[in-house]
Amino acid sequence: MKIIRDNLIRDSRAAYLIGIGGSGMSGLARILKHLGLAVSGSDCKETAVTQSLHRSGIPVHIGQKASALGDADLVIYSTAIPKDHLELKEARRLGLKVHHRAEVLASLLNHAETSIGVLGTHGKTTTAAMVSHVLSRMGANPTCFVGSDMLNYDTNIVAGGCDYWVSEVDESDSSHEFYAPNYSILTNLEPEHLDHYGTWENLTDSFRRFLDQVQDPGLVSYWGDDPTLNRLVRESGRPFVNFGFSEECAYSAQNISLHAWGSEFDLYETGLYSARMKLSVPGRHNVANALATLSVLLHLGFDLDRVREELATFRGTRRRMELKGQTPQFLVLDDYAHHPTEVKAVLRALHEAGKYVRVIFQPHRYSRTQNLYREFAHAFDDAQEVVLTDIYSAGESNPDGVDVDLVYQEVRKTGHPHVSVVRKDKILPYLSEHPLKDGVMIFMGAGDIGEIASAFVDQLNPCASA
Repeated sequence: MKIIRDNLIRDSRAAYLIGIGGSGMSGLARILKHLGLAVSGSDCKETAVTQSLHRSGIPVHIGQKASALGDADLVIYSTAIPKDHLELKEARRLGLKVHHRAEVLASLLNHAETSIGVLGTHGKTTTAAMVSHVLSRMGANPTCFVGSDMLNYDTNIVAGGCDYWVSEVDESDSSHEFYAPNYSILTNLEPEHLDHYGTWENLTDSFRRFLDQVQDPGLVSYWGDDPTLNRLVRESGRPFVNFGFSEECAYSAQNISLHAWGSEFDLYETGLYSARMKLSVPGRHNVANALATLSVLLHLGFDLDRVREELATFRGTRRRMELKGQTPQFLVLDDYAHHPTEVKAVLRALHEAGKYVRVIFQPHRYSRTQNLYREFAHAFDDAQEVVLTDIYSAGESNPDGVDVDLVYQEVRKTGHPHVSVVRKDKILPYLSEHPLKDGVMIFMGAGDIGEIASAFVDQLNPCASA
């Protein structure tokens, strides 16, 4: 893949997005409308997202129809759209401009005055949202694209000007190589998406290529406790700062105090105390996300006291320890975590808050489960009860017959006292038959487990809604 140097929306009047109901596509649709284009699109089914787009003046039709392209001169698709999609084939036949979603987003970011790209195996959504929130609250008027709805805004975009552009950057399919931001935040790097990359070496080589593209004035901020990132960033020759829990990092968190729905920590800059920070989102992983945010915004010259004040008002993003409902006895949370490291971080945060935890976990993709099932062995150590359910395929075939039992057997080997497998269509009856008396029930996974969480909350008494 090559860096996108052209302005791909220049001279376009009308954009049509195939698969417009996806989180990334719907956000792009709203940004393009904000930039003055006529925007429409299609999706395979009607959802709350497509209904919201309708209400905001973006027509959406359900299904495939060649004539639906209308007057569009720019057609955008995502990785989820097959090559033989009727509307995609028609756009190519008509000779329209056709681009992948990431190409268009990269084009917009690469032409911004000051651009901030956030990527990494974990934490990029929340970090991008934190940066976006603080810039917005401080009046910087940024345009921002995040992979999940920000709870402070109830949308995954901020529609502002072109002086500051913030974007979460997806590395799952190498499309991060389209981007050339001025400022890059690398949250971490682990062997992930190997169904695409094949090997760890291919993945790290792809990050090398991304680092080579960071534009002037240029700064890379990275998780300093990650030896791979430490090596890659230093080899790139790009200006850098690092952040982490080690006192050797340029921005570090010391004297961390965790509580149920937030934390406090001392911010140290180059080994010197700067300020006591407060967050309204829980867990050490969110302390790390805050350090990443601070490292770039302070480098850009924003006032520490203002940044500290606005960080404390950040409420998080959808499906990141999102409160779905509650009863007098327990809370119901929904979380997107699907990688072992993410699962462990979320459950650790709940454990550190003193909560009894029952987790209902849906593995994501057969390929990911096959590659990582051994790493799930200790991912659930901080949950008192573990309920595993069917793997969400995300459209993958399963020639090797991969099953959730792979994860189940690894967790059992650790001696976990309460782990079981419940098929997806039996989860709601199981939860009714085994009521939780106290603590937290958290639904986890990147598939459709969130829908089950919503259905469970609907079954609770009327005062259960969050």
